[in-house]
Amino acid sequence: MRINNILPVTLFAASLFMVTSICAQTNTTKFKPKPTYQAHLHVGGAFFGTGDVNGYGLLVAVEKSVFKKTVRPFPAFQVGFGLNFETGIRKPVNILYPNGDFVESSYGQTSKTSGWATFKYHPFKHSMDGFSVTVGPTLGVTQSTSEKSVSFTYDPFYGVIRKSVLATENHFGMGYRIAVQQQFVIKDHFMIGFRADFSNDVHGDINTFLGGGLSYRF
Repeated sequence: MRINNILPVTLFAASLFMVTSICAQTNTTKFKPKPTYQAHLHVGGAFFGTGDVNGYGLLVAVEKSVFKKTVRPFPAFQVGFGLNFETGIRKPVNILYPNGDFVESSYGQTSKTSGWATFKYHPFKHSMDGFSVTVGPTLGVTQSTSEKSVSFTYDPFYGVIRKSVLATENHFGMGYRIAVQQQFVIKDHFMIGFRADFSNDVHGDINTFLGGGLSYRF
């Protein structure tokens, strides 16, 4: 074969090799596996019963996508596990007005720690990917402290003096929890969002949670 014929063949082979390499890199980037897990950290306000006992709550959770085919950036259905800690207090009030009227309210404190099996669904994945509804059973322990008895005395210097005898109860209970959440992608795998939760158990320990937090996809 002549030299002037070898050169075009060599150039063609080199070009083909470069195109193949570029296509391989493009395909590798294009078909990179999507994240299937999400980790969540949420903090906010917790309200027990009718809201007269209020405080704060903390939620950590990990969830996994059920289906491989997803709509970016959120999967349509996820399952996982969460751990909730919520505590609140009702401060006692005892006020003696100048006209002789006396107003008082009781002391109360509640703390609840529970595990939560989560089932999350994104009903509007085509229009609102970040919106989701989560439901699932819970199992946890609740500690409640209240005034067993209370008495008042009046001191000319200190005013009304309150004397209380407190009683504490602990009990385990199964229940359920419902959460409505909206998330927004801020950068790469990170998301921020806000949520509203409602929970109840067999002892009638009702509480709500309103807060926001950070999520990470991996």
